[in-house]
Amino acid sequence: MATIPQIRTRLLEVFPERQADVLAHVVVESHDDLVTQADLHKLTGVVSDLANVVNDLAEAQKDLAEAQRRTEIRVEELAAAQKRTEGCVEELAEAQKGTELAMADLAKQVGGLANSLGGSLEDFACDLVPEILEKHWRLEVTSAEPEELDAGRGHHELDLVVRGTIDGRPVMIVCEVKSAVTAKEVERFMKVIRWLRAANPDQDIRGLFFGYRADRKAREAILSAGAAMMFTRGVIIPAA
Repeated sequence: MATIPQIRTRLLEVFPERQADVLAHVVVESHDDLVTQADLHKLTGVVSDLANVVNDLAEAQKDLAEAQRRTEIRVEELAAAQKRTEGCVEELAEAQKGTELAMADLAKQVGGLANSLGGSLEDFACDLVPEILEKHWRLEVTSAEPEELDAGRGHHELDLVVRGTIDGRPVMIVCEVKSAVTAKEVERFMKVIRWLRAANPDQDIRGLFFGYRADRKAREAILSAGAAMMFTRGVIIPAA
């Protein structure tokens, strides 16, 4: 029978030292009756096969460890990307908040400018409209100011109402003051004038549009309605 050192030496050909030591003792203790060279050769083959299996398992373990390492790296990359994404979302939210504040501020400024412009234009109309009507209609003006009138369908705030007389006859000129007049606004305002005329059949109520400009359709609508207009491009006043 081979000795433990001899078996160990053979086993060291395919096993690490610790495994060879253990297997050598196991072989001697468990197989005292295996004394032939052929039996030892068979045992060595079995052990060799076992070693191959162990090596395969070790390689698989190594591959698994590498795959796990790559997975951990990928998870770290995804976590970093998620963190960057969250940072971008926060930046976008902050930018959106800033944009909303800027828009609100702009709207406030535009609103203030519109109010200022509207007020200045109305003041300008109060000064200029009576002078032009005095020239074209020989109107003797008694008042020219914004008024709130009852049109029979509720009260309407009017930008300018000029009151006076033409050849001794009372006349009321109702003015719409806009920086830019559209055909739709002409239609709306003329409807108010019709209501005023219906509610005050004994009065001579006339319509007038005052502003910086009016598009072609708006001017045509004004002329069709028989109203007067005063714009930067010219003045059209129907005969008194």
